[in-house]
Amino acid sequence: MATLERVTIFLSALIIVLMAVLMNAETLLRYVFNSSTRISEEYSGYLFCAATMIGFYPALMQARFLRITPLLAMIPNKPRAVWEVVIALLSAAFCMVVAYVCWELFNTSREFGSVSQEFSATPLMYPQFILPVGFALLGIGMVLRGIWIARELWAGHSEILESENDVLE
Repeated sequence: MATLERVTIFLSALIIVLMAVLMNAETLLRYVFNSSTRISEEYSGYLFCAATMIGFYPALMQARFLRITPLLAMIPNKPRAVWEVVIALLSAAFCMVVAYVCWELFNTSREFGSVSQEFSATPLMYPQFILPVGFALLGIGMVLRGIWIARELWAGHSEILESENDVLE
């Protein structure tokens, strides 16, 4: 497992732990002290989104994204290698378009000083920043994984994809 995968898994896990702490603190405050953090619901949503976006990269690199493996398994190695590169590039292009749009959203929120409508009035640029970063990272991962799969398939090593074909059994 590559260093970037380890880092993103660690960050996602840390964010999930923070979310659990926040939610449990809210529960404790409400039922024991008849009080509230007033930010638990909002910030749990931000943290959930961040953990998801950061977790996309290692999920992709460890073949945990949904793929149509029964159809792909029927394609011979060399044509499939070409197909994998084409799909990786198209997927990466889509991710980069979404990253660009999210970056524009982030910039608009920053320029106008947009804040959440919740009690915290959180500047929206902060939670929105994770979206372009996450989609850009996913796009880069799409290209890296597509090239790696294609290279292995071109060399005749179709066994690298056996874990993806396990869903057939």
